[in-house]
Amino acid sequence: MLHLYKRCIAALAGTKHQVILSVGGLVSIDAFGDLPEQIAAFPQVDQIAVLQKADVFLAHCGMNSVSESLYFGVPLIMLPQTKEQEGVAERVSQLGAGIRLKRTDEAAISNAVKAALLDESLRKSAAAIADGFRRCSGPGGAADKILCMI
Repeated sequence: MLHLYKRCIAALAGTKHQVILSVGGLVSIDAFGDLPEQIAAFPQVDQIAVLQKADVFLAHCGMNSVSESLYFGVPLIMLPQTKEQEGVAERVSQLGAGIRLKRTDEAAISNAVKAALLDESLRKSAAAIADGFRRCSGPGGAADKILCMI
């Protein structure tokens, strides 16, 4: 995983983008050395708080991360790691709210970020999904629906 983070850093160093890396507990922050001024790495972050301000989210496509990203209307750059995540990424692609990252070299990462930031259709699709999430009746509505079925 360290190599992927280092490629992201190299791809985004020198850009105007503020980058936040959440690297978990398996990668030491010290392994990155000195980071460019606009890039910060943390073992964990308040993902909800970050997504409320984010313009794009590079994610492994776990259902929670994708749901949170789309709830805030944030388009995704997707790098699934498991079959379940592949399915989630496929659906996000079908809905037009994300870009599938097929390679993880610096150029591919840089190009995906540029595309996600410039493609207004991604943001519109993510915003439409966010609107749908907000119009749902939530857990109470789901419980009511289940009770109506029995």
